[in-house]
Amino acid sequence: MKKCLLILCLFIVNFTFGQTKQALTDEQRLNKCIAENTNYFTFDGQKPNGKGWTILENLFAENQFVAWGEYHNSPMLSQLTSFALESASKNGYKTWCVETSPFVASELMKIAKESNPLETILSFSKENHIRPTFPFFESKEDIQMLQTASKLNYTIWGIDQEFQMTFPYCINKLYSGVPNSLKQQYKPVADSLLAKWWMPNGKLLDSLTKVVKSPSLKQLANEIKISKEIYYEGDNAKRASLMKSNFYKYYDALKTKDEKIFFKMGSNHLAKGMNLATKIYDIGNAIFEVAEHNKTNFANVYCMVRYTTEKGKIIDDFESNDNENPKVFSKLYDKEKWVLVDIRSLRRRIKYDGSLTLDTYRLIEKYDFILVSSEIMQ
Repeated sequence: MKKCLLILCLFIVNFTFGQTKQALTDEQRLNKCIAENTNYFTFDGQKPNGKGWTILENLFAENQFVAWGEYHNSPMLSQLTSFALESASKNGYKTWCVETSPFVASELMKIAKESNPLETILSFSKENHIRPTFPFFESKEDIQMLQTASKLNYTIWGIDQEFQMTFPYCINKLYSGVPNSLKQQYKPVADSLLAKWWMPNGKLLDSLTKVVKSPSLKQLANEIKISKEIYYEGDNAKRASLMKSNFYKYYDALKTKDEKIFFKMGSNHLAKGMNLATKIYDIGNAIFEVAEHNKTNFANVYCMVRYTTEKGKIIDDFESNDNENPKVFSKLYDKEKWVLVDIRSLRRRIKYDGSLTLDTYRLIEKYDFILVSSEIMQ
């Protein structure tokens, strides 16, 4: 009898312990994940160093598609991407997909081969009195990144719209395709388009397109018209659809479907599932589905910055009431090191008990890694 009572007591103690162990909140689960799955690396513009960087490099060996969801216009992130392009190249990557249009991607590949591509790009801005001509490809660090891609023989895929600031450059390119015998006749058309470059007239674009012989320039005119509609209507769904359509045009043209592709675009676009901001199934989800179909892997990294400067004043996203990033990750900031958190294990453990903020749940659902930059963005 005593033996039975002892066994019963042990059972109750173990059962109670087990129940207590399982009763972790989502916040506790996340904190445990951060404690167990956080690594670091140092980066001062030279080669990154540390286990965190090794993990990022290994993603290229383990996945067909790797995506860096960036915060835009960061010199440090562009420098880091140059090293990522090198690591990816060693693992068989030769395609780089970026947030430009197909036309601009082809232009950038040509410009990268010039003796001074930065001077070339800045000269376009001076000519058109608009800066930047090519968003996300303007700074010295951006151009060094572009040159790295060129030296490593990457093909650049541009899958986005034509950005509005690129319209004048595109209109001039379109006019350059007009036969010499018709140049004088169509100059007033080009001048009228440039006079209202931010919202070019569709009929005038059609007029130029009819006399242009080049199929690529005819396609460019169509890209301008579609992009103008996206801007005018503020149509995020149309933009996401365009991104996916352009991606599949490139992808379907491949001889084999095992092409490895490195993506660097805004973080909202590269989420698995719906876009973080627009609640639309964006390019990130399309990539995820292609990887599922191919029975390969896709890893995405959410890159974030805590500190920015505005008019000489440092802005702390953690302290902001309108924060861009989940505060639980912002507080991991380290001024000496980049912080990498692997959150993949959380996805199957999270219970949605409300102990985390909504933006934290979304990142856990949609991203594999969180990368907290050490830089203070200018």
